[in-house]
Amino acid sequence: ASGGSVNNESPDAPGKKADLYDPAANTFSSGGTASYSRLYHSTSILLPDATVATVGSNPGSRGKYEAAIEIYAPPYLFDSNDLRITQRPTISGVTPGVMGYNTPFSVTYSSASPISSAVLVRPGSATHAFDMDQRLIGLCGPSPQPACTGSGTLSLTSPPNGSIAPPGYYMLFLLDGAGVPSVARFIQITPQTTAPPAGTIASPVADTTIAAGGSVSFGADTVAASY
Repeated sequence: ASGGSVNNESPDAPGKKADLYDPAANTFSSGGTASYSRLYHSTSILLPDATVATVGSNPGSRGKYEAAIEIYAPPYLFDSNDLRITQRPTISGVTPGVMGYNTPFSVTYSSASPISSAVLVRPGSATHAFDMDQRLIGLCGPSPQPACTGSGTLSLTSPPNGSIAPPGYYMLFLLDGAGVPSVARFIQITPQTTAPPAGTIASPVADTTIAAGGSVSFGADTVAASY
């Protein structure tokens, strides 16, 4: 949780602090302090390298805009000595990269320690300080998820349906036992079970306007099941 102010669009010190929420303990702790206040019209987006981009803001009187961008590196990217972790899990391949629902797929990786969880994160779609597309889906890890088993390869299953994971692109992260995430790989989830047809519409040769109730004839260079 980051940004905000004590009073309206005031760029005060408390609004520059980030807080980390622990859902298991139901507690907040300090997550660091930003250089710029993120107020109205600000945005925070999780990036594929597991850092967070914070942008925008309307500090002070109306008409002002904060053009600075900051990259926030959360504590999970640092060790106990506050040094940046260099040995992170690495995803080397995902097969297939485009998949349907409830579909088995495999992830090849390297990691200095065992993988504790694999998650899908929906790419952010944020405006006015809210991320309307925020979604995280566990694929393996703590119960009731299946355990993350295997060394060098994980056998996973895509989400069961569009209510859990709407179609589109997702960031796949692997996390080790210390909670250190990999750089994400993008995958695509689609309800389509067949590839789009390959063919060319030969006629009409250009865009055509049809009056309501009218008709038009199509011709293609391949056999078409439907138009």
